[in-house]
Amino acid sequence: MAQAKRKLNWLGGNPGDGWYEMSEGLVALINEANPGLNIQLIAGGGRSNLESVQAGHAHVAMSIDVVTSAARNGGEPFISPMDRLNVLGTGWSPLPYNLLKGPNGPADLSEALHKDGLRFGAPPEDTTDELVFRRVLGFCETSYKDIVRRGGKIVLRGYDALVDALAQREIDYVFGATTLPARSIAQATATKGLRLAPLPNKVISHLAREWGHGSGIIPQSAYPGLCDGDIPTSFVQTVLVVSSGASVDDMQAITRTLLEHRQKLPRIHPSLAALNPRTAWRNVPAPMHPGASRAFQELGFMS
Repeated sequence: MAQAKRKLNWLGGNPGDGWYEMSEGLVALINEANPGLNIQLIAGGGRSNLESVQAGHAHVAMSIDVVTSAARNGGEPFISPMDRLNVLGTGWSPLPYNLLKGPNGPADLSEALHKDGLRFGAPPEDTTDELVFRRVLGFCETSYKDIVRRGGKIVLRGYDALVDALAQREIDYVFGATTLPARSIAQATATKGLRLAPLPNKVISHLAREWGHGSGIIPQSAYPGLCDGDIPTSFVQTVLVVSSGASVDDMQAITRTLLEHRQKLPRIHPSLAALNPRTAWRNVPAPMHPGASRAFQELGFMS
């Protein structure tokens, strides 16, 4: 009699963002390599994913390094430490913050946020993107209420819906982090007048200084129809978050599969080529899960 498969869930991002599409490929790879596992992908958001893992409602979840660290340590905006958070490593995929704009309004976000009547879009409240967007607004000395008071608008939706709203001229800007490249951003090239704008240097510096973000560029080659040169912006890293109580054997199997098949990962998404297994277990935003550590050690990546 065949042994029943162990059912696990994997929380990705919202449909239309790079995390969700990436997770589809990762889950398929893991399930194929581990006949005893049946991992099912569920849509989620980087912030709510952490809460689900802490509450025991998710087995594996995607989030970003700087917010995972805040959650683990009880930093803003979390009320108390999420002490059940572990990780399977970090640096799985670098995430740039994209600022897409329509034909209205200045290219400088810090200036645009104080103009009358401009409309801004960001991912939903359960995401880390929306949290970072509010941090940017706070640094620029404005808020959702201020924007609405000036005749503007705030729209919180998934990436596909936001880019569509920008194309339909329902909003003027879209802010959010996603994989590089991202299908939803690339689709914006089909609409005349949409551009990818740089984040202001002072915003990039603030996110680095106060919140631990990295910095870098979105190369023009990623979205040649949206920009005339490389785009400076803020970066964060993708982490795979799990519960400290998750099965050691299951977490070892998942981690080992991803590491052993790392040559296949860029075919799932190009940004996964950035994974360095010799450093992915260092400087993690939460403790490594024992199963993940065992996989890194057995494959000779962790001393």
